Amino acid sequence: MLKYFFILIVSLLFLSSCNNRSAKNSDDILNDTTLNLEQLDQLIRKNPDNAELYLKRADFYLTKEKNIDKAILDMESALRADTTMQDAYIKLAEMYLAVANSEMSKKVLERCLTRYPFNVKARIDLAKIYFYVQMYQEAMSEILKIEVNNLQNTDSYFVKALILNETFAYKDAIEALKKSIDYDNNNWEAYNLIGKIYAEQDDKLALDYYKTATRLFPENDEIQFNAAWVHQQFGEIQNALEFYDKAISIDSLYYEAYYNAGYIYASDLKDYFKAIDYFSKAIECDSLSHKAWYNRGYSYEQLNKLQQAENDYRKALTIFPNYDPAVEGLNIVIDKQMK
Repeated sequence: MLKYFFILIVSLLFLSSCNNRSAKNSDDILNDTTLNLEQLDQLIRKNPDNAELYLKRADFYLTKEKNIDKAILDMESALRADTTMQDAYIKLAEMYLAVANSEMSKKVLERCLTRYPFNVKARIDLAKIYFYVQMYQEAMSEILKIEVNNLQNTDSYFVKALILNETFAYKDAIEALKKSIDYDNNNWEAYNLIGKIYAEQDDKLALDYYKTATRLFPENDEIQFNAAWVHQQFGEIQNALEFYDKAISIDSLYYEAYYNAGYIYASDLKDYFKAIDYFSKAIECDSLSHKAWYNRGYSYEQLNKLQQAENDYRKALTIFPNYDPAVEGLNIVIDKQMK
């Protein structure tokens, strides 16, 4: 009897070892970053119900081949093989949004929420879709479902603020943004939007929020740019230029920062040499900006460099025919050259 018991134990240990090796092999395959597409195809043909393999091939299509359509097909196959992968629903919905198919993205998120009604990320993403298509009531309904279940987070409050801002409930929007920051002090978008709302209401509290934001997020070019814009709005020109230059130091192709700085030098400081420099950089970033060509032409005109001004006005008009300021400027410099 003891002999048979020993044989049974050995057999069980052997089977367990085989299962562990199989699991390990499976994990090794899924973690293998050297697999090519042909190898993945072969593995899927041998294991057509393995959801993880479809996910892996989808990632290959997305990252290596930049083929989002095939990645979407594999994500759908993965979810047919295993409907319990909550993250896969989210990723698939994001892929559909990336190809501008908001309706399919919405359906995927709804599928996820049917099975997992407390998936906060799915519900927030669904609210975002409603928001972007201006279905504000439906978007707010999704956010309220999160709040009813006490599942709020920084993103849910931020999306709520977006909806309130668009529906002109500015005070409530600011309160939602403050709660978003309470949940996550690193939510730069919340600081950014509070500052913009205060600025649009001509409230200098905007300056305080951007002072904090630029300190917390010194490498965020959008924060630096918007801080400059707000300082410019309130007439703090030197501070505005400082923040435009900071935005440019982070992103050397920041057209709007070059253009706005150039406009300050031309309109407020009458430093046309500096203005030309910034407008030239703006043109390097966007050669089809008729406004940058016009403003550089205007700056040349103020320095009595009439031929350069004429060239820039003409260039502005080739981009935007009948642009009135350029038409007027061109007529002025031609008259001056004829005298």
